Amino acid sequence: MKLKHILIESDIDLNKVFMKGVGPGGKPNPDQLTDEPESGIEDAFDELEQDINTADLEPKKVDEALGLTLAGVALSMPEIIKLIGKFVNLLKKIPGLKALSGDRLIALGDKYHHKITGVFEKVLKAAGVKDSVKAKKFANILHHVIIATLLIAGAVSLSGLVAKGSVKGSLLKGALNAIKTKELRAFIITSAEAIVW
Repeated sequence: MKLKHILIESDIDLNKVFMKGVGPGGKPNPDQLTDEPESGIEDAFDELEQDINTADLEPKKVDEALGLTLAGVALSMPEIIKLIGKFVNLLKKIPGLKALSGDRLIALGDKYHHKITGVFEKVLKAAGVKDSVKAKKFANILHHVIIATLLIAGAVSLSGLVAKGSVKGSLLKGALNAIKTKELRAFIITSAEAIVW
């Protein structure tokens, strides 16, 4: 009974108990808790990392030369698209995602750059990619595709976005355009071919 009495007497304003979030452009957003969408995004990245780590990207045809070739990437494409699709589905469940700015989303994506590219490199090498430099470049392209899906899920427009850290502006814009025009498969294959040749 004493606890109930203390709570009633103290006249606690619950709106002041939690730190409020910040919306696009740094404007206060009283409906959003500070870390909720960001922690949801980080959880989605952690789950994506685990999914990539267990993905089977090895080409199924034994007679194909393994490696980062058009054939190798094309044969692994359904699994890559499936991973990206699962990530998008995780993002759709995050409350407050659309309140984060594009710069903040890019910063979150950049924070996971080494984890995501590292795990992609690992599975690409396991799938037969012998050249470490090519595996790293291709993993970086896939990471940009992941950031592009994050931006689209956050309903961020391309205008005013500034590439930061490991994020390259032209590659990110290419990935965004490929997703919006439903040409993601072609973008990934063309990017892989550019690395090979």
